[in-house]
Amino acid sequence: MRKKTDLNDTYKSKKKKFKLVHLFVVVFGIYFVYTLVGQQIQINKYDSQIQMYTADIKNKTDLIEYYNKQKNNIQTDEYIESVARETLGYVKPYEKIFIDANK
Repeated sequence: MRKKTDLNDTYKSKKKKFKLVHLFVVVFGIYFVYTLVGQQIQINKYDSQIQMYTADIKNKTDLIEYYNKQKNNIQTDEYIESVARETLGYVKPYEKIFIDANK
């Protein structure tokens, strides 16, 4: 009879070990999924930041291009003349000025 109890004890200890292995696998699986989801959330956040910064760089590049064109345009005689006429109200010598009375 002693042999049967020994067999039962080894069977129970194997069953406990088997349950511990299953528990370990389940816990590891949950940890793996949790880590994977967390990393995916962070990757999505970084992707949106990359898109935002890329759009910002494009806007700043367009603005630099616009200002460079303006800088080149400012140095022309036509621009200087238009500013003098529109902003300062200058006229060329012997030029006639007509004022709209309806305004």
